[in-house]
Amino acid sequence: MKKLTKTLFFVCIGSAILNGAELDLKKNPIKITFTDSYDVKSEYNITRDISPKCKDVGIKVDTIWGGNMANNDVPNECKKTFVTTVGKIAPMYINSEIKTFGEYEVVEFMQKAQNDKNMVLVDARLPVWYERLTLPTAINLPFPNFDKTKNPAEFGDVLEAIGVTQNMGVYDFKNAKTLLLFCNAAWCPQSTWAIENLLKIGYPAKKLNWYRGGLESWTMLNLTTVVPK
Repeated sequence: MKKLTKTLFFVCIGSAILNGAELDLKKNPIKITFTDSYDVKSEYNITRDISPKCKDVGIKVDTIWGGNMANNDVPNECKKTFVTTVGKIAPMYINSEIKTFGEYEVVEFMQKAQNDKNMVLVDARLPVWYERLTLPTAINLPFPNFDKTKNPAEFGDVLEAIGVTQNMGVYDFKNAKTLLLFCNAAWCPQSTWAIENLLKIGYPAKKLNWYRGGLESWTMLNLTTVVPK
C-alpha cells in the first residue's frame, strides 16, 4: 500500500509537469477584457474567492465526504450546497468531433476570445436563469431559439449572432464562429439541445465546444460569476 501511495503521488506531480504550470487562480487571477456587441468594454478578474476562514481546510477524506459533501465543522464560507436529484446525467462527450471542456479550458477560451471576435461563449439557458447568474463574457442565446421549426424569428437572431447566413434554406458557414456552449450542470440538457439543433443544419462540429459542468461546476470551485446588467 505504501508503494502504491508513492506511485500515485508521483503520477500527480508528473501530470502537473507535463501540462505545464497549474492554473492557480487563488494566487494569480487572470484578467479578462471583453467588448460586447455594443462596444461596451468590461474587465473581469477570474479568480477563486476563498475566505480566510477556509485556509486551514485540508483535502481529507472526512472533510470531503463528511456527510453533506463536507464535514459539519467546515465553515460555511468554504462549502456550497447543491441540488443533487434533478435532471439527467449527460455523457462526457456529445460526439467524437465536439470537444468537452473543463474549467481550465473555459478560462483559456475566455483568454483567446479577448482578441478573437470569432470565438463566442454561449449561455444556452433561458433568460431568467442567465439574468440571475452567468459566466464572465457569456452571451445569452436560449436553447429554444436554436429550433428553427418552433421559433423561426428567434432562430434568425441566433444565426446572426453566430455568423451564419442562409439563402432559400441553404446555410453558409464560411463565417461561422467558434462556440463554447454551457448551461446549468452535467445534469442540464439545454446546451446539448442547442448543439444538436446546430448539427442538424450542418454547423461544423469542429467549431462547437461544450462545457459539460456548467454553472454548477464553475461555482463549485468559487470561480468568478457575473450578474448581467
